[in-house]
Amino acid sequence: MVLSPRWCSLFLAFLAGASASSVLKDALSGIPSGWTELQDAELSLSRGLKLRFGLTQHDFPQLESLLLDISDPSHPSYGNHLSRDEVHALSTPTDEAVQLVSDWLSANNAKSVKWTPSKDSVTAVVSVSSAESMLSTRFGVFEHGPTGERIVRTLSYSLPEELAPHVDFVHPTTAFLTPRRRAPSPAPDANGVHLEKRPVPLNQSNFESCVSVADPPCVRRLYNIGDYKPKIIDETKNHIGVESLKLYLNDYIPESIGSNYTMGIVNITGPFDASPYNDEGNLDTQLAIQVAYPIPMTYYTTNSVPPAVPDPNSGDEDPGFNLNEPYLDFINYILTLEHPPTVITTSYGDTEQTDYAEAVCKGFAKLGARGITVMFSTGDQGLGTSATDQCIAYGTNATTFLPVFPASCPYVTSVGETLGFFPTEPSFASGAGFSYYFDQPAYQAAAVTGYLNGPANRNESAKQSTMYNHKGRAYPDITCIGSGAFFDYYYNRWDIGGGTSAAVPTAAGIVALLNDWRLQHGKSTLGFLNPFLYGAGLKGLVDITEGNVLGCDQPGFNATEGWDPTSGLGYFDFKKLQPLVLLA
Repeated sequence: MVLSPRWCSLFLAFLAGASASSVLKDALSGIPSGWTELQDAELSLSRGLKLRFGLTQHDFPQLESLLLDISDPSHPSYGNHLSRDEVHALSTPTDEAVQLVSDWLSANNAKSVKWTPSKDSVTAVVSVSSAESMLSTRFGVFEHGPTGERIVRTLSYSLPEELAPHVDFVHPTTAFLTPRRRAPSPAPDANGVHLEKRPVPLNQSNFESCVSVADPPCVRRLYNIGDYKPKIIDETKNHIGVESLKLYLNDYIPESIGSNYTMGIVNITGPFDASPYNDEGNLDTQLAIQVAYPIPMTYYTTNSVPPAVPDPNSGDEDPGFNLNEPYLDFINYILTLEHPPTVITTSYGDTEQTDYAEAVCKGFAKLGARGITVMFSTGDQGLGTSATDQCIAYGTNATTFLPVFPASCPYVTSVGETLGFFPTEPSFASGAGFSYYFDQPAYQAAAVTGYLNGPANRNESAKQSTMYNHKGRAYPDITCIGSGAFFDYYYNRWDIGGGTSAAVPTAAGIVALLNDWRLQHGKSTLGFLNPFLYGAGLKGLVDITEGNVLGCDQPGFNATEGWDPTSGLGYFDFKKLQPLVLLA
């Protein structure tokens, strides 16, 4: 994409006269697809920008090594999850780094300075003028064409030479987040009238289980759960982290009627906002509990569904910041808990973004080290089919498949979807791909290489072969039912949901049952799941060998034996997994 005259002038000035004492930290080749700079928009130099500065964590390689050991069923340390203090110690930057950043912020009149408990990052409010000076850049106002949302961003930034080795990122400088989210879809009756109440009780002929509705009995049947009921009902031991819950429970889980089951709600960054965007979390919550009841559950909200919608003329506190920060505040909060949730399900996603994605992914590794299974949906855009994305890569504007983050993070379990009530038929629109920023982890290397060199991919076109990173982290890891009539109760009405937004909480509920099974036998929770899935747990998955995933006007990828981008490793068979999770 062609840069505006203002940015061309800025870039040339930077090349010609930038201080030798500054180090370029990040630079985009142009304005990301779908965004335009508003040349006439006024941006006050005194306006406050809230920024997060991420400090270098020199001990992260050690934490990563420990994570892989405690997540590998063949290793003697399997299941020996790290404590809060142990993860904290491995996350702390050097005293020198903390002092340098503190002095830098103070010298630039930063306000509302707030460090995380481990001091691996700090948020602060600085004026636009100060931010431009600190980062050797210029900020502008950009508008997202499809939504009209406006943000304050830059296309590049640098750090003072003495700070560059100690600061990994400054966010949201070059981050143009454009997430995919599910819109509410009120359930219609036979005449197309929206329903304020579901018209018939469960299992009556109008809504036959696994024929016209994906209800708890259907999910139990598809994944061979049977009548298994959890026995360890203790939120300090097994706990799902993910509103409008009671009516769903009463209608779909009759045994909950008359119980005192409640769900906790934690507002991490401010008052709870029941906006339409929270429909996604609503679906997560209700579908995660459909087979896991009565395992305790907490709904966490940071009011941080991206993208940002800050007013360019807003005050010092930058109300748009939290909307740019959907993950790090959440991760940092969970890491402070003595008894965190043991499985977390999230359905939000975005395009990969260099330094920010890397920082968040490290955060998920820390959660895994604490014994938490982190699960994300892969999205519903296939390999990149959204009309607003046009298969244009973030930051480079090259034509490629579009990896989705956090599904592309190697420390999360990525969940794709199957079609209808047939778990052996993957969805052609289920998100899939190969990361450009994260290397292919050792736990999946053999499985992914086997696919890329195998017969299912042998006739790949020359064009398609150039549109993804063959050595990148590949996803999905597993699939679960997504397409179909999932009912959830939302804003006093029954809503129909589907896609990977339905798949991931359903899968998370099954993981919570497996945690319960391990706890009954005196073992720890599963924690980071992927090394188990690609290893000892493979025998407890049902392979999907037919179907394909499409996108970007390319043939896409076909399903075959073993791992493939269409369906990952397949889907859970609970009864087969039960003995396997007890082997170590």
